[in-house]
Amino acid sequence: MNLGVNGIRLVTPKSGVGRYLENVLRCWNDKPGALEKIRVYTPTPVRDQLPPICENITVPPRGGFGAWEQFQLPKMHGTSDVLFCPSYVAPVRAKAPIALVHHGSYEAYPHEFSWWTRWKSFQSFRISARRADLLITVSENSRRDIATFYKIPSDKVHVIPEGVDTALFRPLGDEAKARAYREKTLGADLPFFLFVGKPVRRRNIPAMLAAFKRIKEEQKIPHKFLIIGSDLPGLPVGKLVRELNLERDVVLNGYASHEEMVLAYNAAECLVYPSSYEGFGMPVLEAMACGTPAIALNNSAFPEFAGGVALLARDGTTECLRSAMREVLTDDGLRARMRSDGPARAAAYDWKLIAERTRILIEEVAVRQ
Repeated sequence: MNLGVNGIRLVTPKSGVGRYLENVLRCWNDKPGALEKIRVYTPTPVRDQLPPICENITVPPRGGFGAWEQFQLPKMHGTSDVLFCPSYVAPVRAKAPIALVHHGSYEAYPHEFSWWTRWKSFQSFRISARRADLLITVSENSRRDIATFYKIPSDKVHVIPEGVDTALFRPLGDEAKARAYREKTLGADLPFFLFVGKPVRRRNIPAMLAAFKRIKEEQKIPHKFLIIGSDLPGLPVGKLVRELNLERDVVLNGYASHEEMVLAYNAAECLVYPSSYEGFGMPVLEAMACGTPAIALNNSAFPEFAGGVALLARDGTTECLRSAMREVLTDDGLRARMRSDGPARAAAYDWKLIAERTRILIEEVAVRQ
């Protein structure tokens, strides 16, 4: 069986969906099942090396990337093999069977987007979801949203969560490496809080930084705050830091490799990921896999995979986040439980398991055609 893949998220600034795709491709290469060849279609060449099972087929776009997905992609792919679309959108006129992954509904958190963006996304996501021969989403919460907003029966939607590479994201148990990372990144061997991801509004970055400032003032702690992903599209984090007079205490890192992120999680005191809505929430799972205490919010998908391990705050207000951060700092037993329970929980979400479940569903679609 051959498979086509919309690889557009591999050539744009890489965030959650791009990392999802590169991990699934890696695992399919290691355990291909019925897969013989994967053609990864992109509008520009993929810079990172693809696994041997993959062939990168590049056709420069005529017009924007949206037009490329709808018109050039299906023409490149043809009609016979399944086309895997891992990021919400499918070419609706494609003649081939389509396997689509939906990572969470914009409609569930409308404050994040302009009305125009919401309208466009609703139309393209709903039509794509209804067009798909196989529809996968990453959480039960997201499945409920799809049923609510797109009027697709929930039994037509398969839930396969996002995953984590537990061979890479794991407790290192090497304090010398952690200390060296803190000295290099922070300028001194100091404890730090960590945020990883796009600094978009729904992740409550202003309230998170304000809570950190209050903790610093009240507890007289030496902690820094490291933000990885500060140059991704979203809020102007540097401006927020300056407005709060936190220039000496907040370190901004625009990009980190997977290997550096492992060091960041292991060296951190706690991950803070106060998002008001997520289809899944990969940084929380990665932190858990590394045995790093994590704070998230008690909403959307977080209770499904992090409940009972991460500290789930009621909401993303400054006061709630201050209270959660203080609890993690002061409760030795809580931190010890998070460090032991996190890797055990994350083992059930290893990318190898996630990729295999996805591949099996795609093979079933191929057989039906």
